[in-house]
Amino acid sequence: MATIDIPQHEHGHIRVFSISRPMIEMARTLRQQSKPALASLLLGHKVRVDDFELFALTDLAGVGLPDYLIDGYAINEDTIRADRTRLEALDGYVLLLFSKVSEDGSLSIHPSPDLTLIGTYGEPYAPHAATLIESDAAKPYSGLAPNAKGMRRTKVGSAITAAAAILTLVLIWWILR
Repeated sequence: MATIDIPQHEHGHIRVFSISRPMIEMARTLRQQSKPALASLLLGHKVRVDDFELFALTDLAGVGLPDYLIDGYAINEDTIRADRTRLEALDGYVLLLFSKVSEDGSLSIHPSPDLTLIGTYGEPYAPHAATLIESDAAKPYSGLAPNAKGMRRTKVGSAITAAAAILTLVLIWWILR
């Protein structure tokens, strides 16, 4: 497979790879090494646990990969529609690579020949347009000022509490005597 360049500022993209290895071989390999080690080997680049997802499609029984991407990662259904047939036809293991792998800088990955890039799907972006609130209450530092004095105990209140505690102890001693 050709080199895949991921720019540093890319966010919200998921690259879906199929893994062209028999299920038995993948299961054996996963018993012998960790998922990050296997994913790093397949991608030709060291990855952290939260940079990818590696799983058998049988784990998605009843859901399917297209619906997993739509429901689990909020990928727009129209985006998936074009590749739905390809995604549903996959079997074995898949690897999902997230854009956050490039947080430390732009990178080029050199995937193993065992990987086939099925597609790159973008998570929807939330609209950032917001209207300003024109209100005195919305201005910075417009809330109530904290009470500077706070709650201080008075000497009279402390004396009453101490007297009540002593009286209670004397009554308990008198009853038990």
